[in-house]
Amino acid sequence: MPLKAKLRLTLRRLWRPLGRARRSRGFGVHSPFAFRFITLVLRDSRSVYYSTGKIRDFAAGRRRRRNLAMLFRIVCDRKPQTLVLPPDLPEAERRVIHMADSRLQPITPAEALTLPAGSCRLFICLPELSAENLQAGRRVLSSEDSTLVLLRADSHRLATLKDGLDHIMTFTNGKYAVLVSRHGLPMQNFEINF
Repeated sequence: MPLKAKLRLTLRRLWRPLGRARRSRGFGVHSPFAFRFITLVLRDSRSVYYSTGKIRDFAAGRRRRRNLAMLFRIVCDRKPQTLVLPPDLPEAERRVIHMADSRLQPITPAEALTLPAGSCRLFICLPELSAENLQAGRRVLSSEDSTLVLLRADSHRLATLKDGLDHIMTFTNGKYAVLVSRHGLPMQNFEINF
């Protein structure tokens, strides 16, 4: 590999984390929805919610508590009418979702496929993106104003979910991904720290 190409790759590796850190604070984000979602929902760890103490009680580790608090903020912000949860979702995530909105009755991906299109608003998915979860995820994303939270996402899964849809904003930190489908939003991808 020529020296110029190596230098370009090295500079790209150095610049990428810096750009990600800047976008995490809202710099360079021109969509009002994306700016609000990044700064208030994904990144705002200083918010005092009534569940902070409860999450601290049953989640071990600082990173785990931050991720559960972020999931709590997503559920509170998006206000889903219908919630799709895979049966193998860990208990901590289930408890956090229940604390965010105790009125929600979660359904499985198989049940989501039998509902009319547009009735599912939020889908929390695990790393294993089975065919059933993929179908349910695509159905949720094709609905108006819906959200899909993909725990431990990779670029192949994201591309599979977004294929053919043109109104999705993706927020990812390399490990987790939040896909927001809303007609009128441009197709954008944000790599941020959350």
